[in-house]
Amino acid sequence: MALGILSSCSSAKQMYKNDVKEVFNKQSIETRVITTNDLAKLPAPVAKYLEYCGWLGKNIPRNFYLSLEGRFSLKPDKEVKINTEQYNWLNQQPARHFYISNPMIAGYHCYNEKGATMLIKLFGRFKVAYEAGPEMDQAELVTYLNDICLAAPGALVDAPIEWETIDDFTVKATISQYGQTVSATLYFNEKYELTNFVSNDRYAVTDGKSENIPWSTPFRDYVDCNGIKLPSYGEAIWHYPDHDFIYAKLQVKDVMWNMPEYKR
Repeated sequence: MALGILSSCSSAKQMYKNDVKEVFNKQSIETRVITTNDLAKLPAPVAKYLEYCGWLGKNIPRNFYLSLEGRFSLKPDKEVKINTEQYNWLNQQPARHFYISNPMIAGYHCYNEKGATMLIKLFGRFKVAYEAGPEMDQAELVTYLNDICLAAPGALVDAPIEWETIDDFTVKATISQYGQTVSATLYFNEKYELTNFVSNDRYAVTDGKSENIPWSTPFRDYVDCNGIKLPSYGEAIWHYPDHDFIYAKLQVKDVMWNMPEYKR
């Protein structure tokens, strides 16, 4: 389903479901086991992160499902409860389909070979905002990279990433996809847990206007989820020149990898 056709009759949730199911009909989940040779090709901090999380000997994730809950703010003094769910594909045609909702507002982010779009609907049906364009494409690629590092770092073994080791606990990742190239700096602690992801390439796009503001997502509280360790809590922060705006505080509810079909 094309997001270019915006009808008040189609709910954001139904558009999301239809698009996810369409991708499942086109993509395979052919994969292989992650080996020590795979880890040896990565920067040492990243390899140690994957080993700590338990990816050695597991299948490379070709897609994943992630659900979150928490609080979201459009403005510093306006915080609401939200739930999210998403499917990401990491193989032949990378894609990200992300749905966010609360009782009043529903949002759908779509990222694929056609570019990135963001749709917001009141009560899930009546369009109140729509964003697209090169800055949105770039912003979603940063978010896509962030998703991999958080929820499916096993995919880093063969992702289209150029790595630069900064020190024993810091690396820079540069990913190229669909004509866009973005970078982020990854920070690890002494356990080699990923603790922060910082990028200067994620534009804040609102009302057709874009601002290039440093963006970070600190992570913490690692737990075991379906046999893999991952952070259970994270925040999303815009670092404005005069203040930091924490606009999302999210708890991981569920993660599943190499899904054969839509199950939500």
